[in-house]
Amino acid sequence: MNLKRNMLNRFVILIGLVSMIAFDISAKLSKKNDYPCADIKVSYNYHEKFLRGNNEFVEKDVSMLLLANSKQSKFYCPGTEYKDSLESTPSGRATRKQIRSIAYKKYHETGDESIMDGVVYQSFLYVFKDYAKEQSTIYDKAGILERGVYSESFSELTWEIGDSTKTVLGYECVMATADYHGRKWTAWFTPEIPVQDGPWKLRGLPGLILEATEEKGHHSFVADGIEQSNQIIYPIISVH
Repeated sequence: MNLKRNMLNRFVILIGLVSMIAFDISAKLSKKNDYPCADIKVSYNYHEKFLRGNNEFVEKDVSMLLLANSKQSKFYCPGTEYKDSLESTPSGRATRKQIRSIAYKKYHETGDESIMDGVVYQSFLYVFKDYAKEQSTIYDKAGILERGVYSESFSELTWEIGDSTKTVLGYECVMATADYHGRKWTAWFTPEIPVQDGPWKLRGLPGLILEATEEKGHHSFVADGIEQSNQIIYPIISVH
């Protein structure tokens, strides 16, 4: 019992150290550069269903954030940015190694898979939208161990607005559909928030997209929080 308690205490202490390192990195970034700030912050639950092997479907939920203003936006997983900030410095990598070691031991002791949620990457995705250039820049996993980056023009996504309405987070939303790269998307946007943005690469409707689902149910985004914000929109942190 004392051993487990000591391990838990060490884990809590290490989490505190990680927070200090991440804060220090953010502080250094903000001092060196004048980065833009968001006007609005929206949290989404991203639900993914994918095939593992030949016949086993796996489902998972990932917390994502959209930081947006009238000129640009950033859609990403806070946990991913947090881990990337650690991987970007020698001291951060050492701390992350300690945390992984403790988490693996606790997982093997308890069998509780949720212990690993704070250690492993749940997503590698970052989407930056630039309204002046009318393009999105996407950073994501490429292959097993590498990451890739590519850009897409806003013109690749066009919507058809329907008549159906529903309420999401207390906002009246209107339905819109789009065929995008072989998938049919149904989105719900609210004209009450005149921000032409949304989760992932989705954008271009006369209001903020609060919910979007791909036809086969493999991908969906549902907003679970909205607030005004002046949070800094940092560029992607290099982990190389």
